[in-house]
Amino acid sequence: MLLLLAATIATRASSQTILDAYLRVGLDSNLALHQRNFDLQRAQLDLDRARTLFYPQAGISSQYTLANGGRTVPIPIGDLLNNVYSTLNQLTASRKFPQVANQNIQFLPNDFQDTKMEVTMPLFNSDLLHNREVTSETIVARRADRDVYRRDLVRSIRQAYYQYLQTGKAAEIYATALVLVRENRRVSEKFVENNMATREIVLRSQAQVSQVESQYIAAENDRRNAAAYFNFLLNRSLDTQIVTDSSLMAASAAPDSASGAPGLSPIKTSDGIAGREELDRLKSYRRILQSNLKWDRNYLLPKLNAFYDIGYQGYGFHFNSTQFYQLGGLQLTWTLFKANDNRYKIRQSRIDMDAIDEQYQQLTLELSLEQQTAFNNYRSAQEALNALADETGSAREAYRLVEKRFKEGQALQVDLIDARTQMTNAEIRYSLGRLAVLNRAADLERVNAAYKF
Repeated sequence: MLLLLAATIATRASSQTILDAYLRVGLDSNLALHQRNFDLQRAQLDLDRARTLFYPQAGISSQYTLANGGRTVPIPIGDLLNNVYSTLNQLTASRKFPQVANQNIQFLPNDFQDTKMEVTMPLFNSDLLHNREVTSETIVARRADRDVYRRDLVRSIRQAYYQYLQTGKAAEIYATALVLVRENRRVSEKFVENNMATREIVLRSQAQVSQVESQYIAAENDRRNAAAYFNFLLNRSLDTQIVTDSSLMAASAAPDSASGAPGLSPIKTSDGIAGREELDRLKSYRRILQSNLKWDRNYLLPKLNAFYDIGYQGYGFHFNSTQFYQLGGLQLTWTLFKANDNRYKIRQSRIDMDAIDEQYQQLTLELSLEQQTAFNNYRSAQEALNALADETGSAREAYRLVEKRFKEGQALQVDLIDARTQMTNAEIRYSLGRLAVLNRAADLERVNAAYKF
C-alpha cells in the first residue's frame, strides 16, 4: 500500500503537492463517499426504469383450473323442448327427437385452461410524466448531496493533514527542548563538581528533564492519533506511513496572499455563494415540489392504455384453432370526483412551495454569514500569527542571552528555566498559530466552494 501511494504521489508531484495527491486518494477511497455514489447510481437507474414505462410491456401468463361444487346455473332445456319433441315424434311417426333432461351448469370451470400473451402500452398517462420528472430531479439532488460531502471531506482531509504536521512539529519542539534541558543538567552537574553551586540545581534541572520528557511523550501520542485519523479518512490502515510536506507549515507563516496557503484553491473574498451545492440541492427540491403541484392540478386528466391479448382458451389443453383467440382494446380511466381530495393536495403543495422558498432565503443568509465569518477568522489567524512570530523571536533571543549568562555563572538557574519554558511555550503557540491559519484557509476554501474536483 505504501509503495502504491508513493507511486501515486510521484506521478502527481510535478503538478500537485503531496496533499493534493492525498486528496485524490481520499476522494477515490472514502467509504462514506462511496455510499453517496451508490445512492446516485441507484437514482440514475430509477430514471432509466421510469423511462421504460413509456414503452410497450409484454408478458405471458397461463392458468389451469380444476373445480368441483360451488354455484350452479340451472338451464331448463327439458322443460322447454320435451313437449315440442314429443309432438314432432307423433307427427313424423318416429323417435328422431329424444327427450332431454334439464341441465345444471357448474359456475366454476373444471379442466379449463387460459394461456395468453398480453401486450399493454400507455397512450396517455400524466402519472408517468410526473414520475420521470421527479426521478430526474432526484438525481440532481443526490449529486448535490454527494458534492456537499465531497467538499466537507476535502476540508477534513486538509485539516487532518495539517493537524498531523502540527503534532509532528510539536514533537520536534519538545525534542529540541529536551536537548536543551539535558545540556542544562550537564552544566549544573559541572557546577556542583567544581563547587560552584549546590546539589539542588542538579535536582531542579533533572525535574525539568522529566517534565519535558513527559511533554514529548504526549506530543508523540498526539502525532500517532493524528496519523490514525488521517489514514481513517483515506480508508487505509491506521498505521500507514504518511509522507510529510513541511513546506505547508512554513509557508503558512508567509505574508497573506490571494491563494491563502500552498495546496489550496484561490481564496475568494466576494460575497457570492452561487457555487454552493447546498443551494443547488434546495433548488432541485423546489422543482420536485413544482412537479408535484402540476401533477395535483392534472387530476382531471384521464388515463388511456391500449392492450392486445393472443392465446388459447378452453376445456383441456388443446392448442388448436378451436381454442385460439385474439382480444384487443382500449382502457380509459377517468376520475371525476374524490370529495375535494385533490384540491387539498394542491393547497398542501403550495404550502410546501412557500416553505422551501423561505428555507432557500434562510440558507442564503446562513451561507453568507458562514462565508463572512470564515473570512474574518482567516484574517484574524493571520494577524495573530504575526504577533506569535514576534513573541517567538523574542523568547528565543531571551533564552540565548540567559543561557549564555548562566554558563558564565552570572544568571540564576530559575531564570534559565523560566526563559526556556517561555521559549518552548512560544514555539508551541506559534506552531498552533500556523495550524490555525491553514485550518481557517481550508474553511474559507470550503465556504466558497473553491476546490475543483
